Amino acid sequence: MARYKIHLARSGDWNALAEMRYRFRTELGSPTEPQSRFVRRCTSWKQKRFCSGLSRWRCWVVDDGKELLGHVCVQLFEKIPNPVNEPEFHAYVTNFYIVPELRNHGLGGRLLKKALYWCRRQGIDAVILWATPGSRSLYRRCGLLESAGIFELRGDAPPPRS
Repeated sequence: MARYKIHLARSGDWNALAEMRYRFRTELGSPTEPQSRFVRRCTSWKQKRFCSGLSRWRCWVVDDGKELLGHVCVQLFEKIPNPVNEPEFHAYVTNFYIVPELRNHGLGGRLLKKALYWCRRQGIDAVILWATPGSRSLYRRCGLLESAGIFELRGDAPPPRS
């Protein structure tokens, strides 16, 4: 097996990450904008959010020395200050992707564990994410639990009844 390295994304990675984001999302549905426009928009978005010294975003990538093969992003978000002994940050894990030809070889688990370790070091209260059906078993193996306590309202949901 090739030697893979996991590290924080660098500024030179944003375009490749945007390309992989496009590939990732179009595996799940048909695109609504041209790839070139999406990649420009996503690259700009990542530069603004990940390059700030005060950013609450982190992105880990895995590469083989030649190209990026996967990534996972985490955003810390604050809770309102709390007068009891409870951490005041949550972590949102998103954009977790491994190129299809390297899935199911342990690389995704290594990448996710790196991000979860960082979350623990930040003293977070909870990690949340939205799983695709194919990723649920990986999340369970890494210690995440499906919760019945989270509610969500999607943007396309009908308005509440009076």
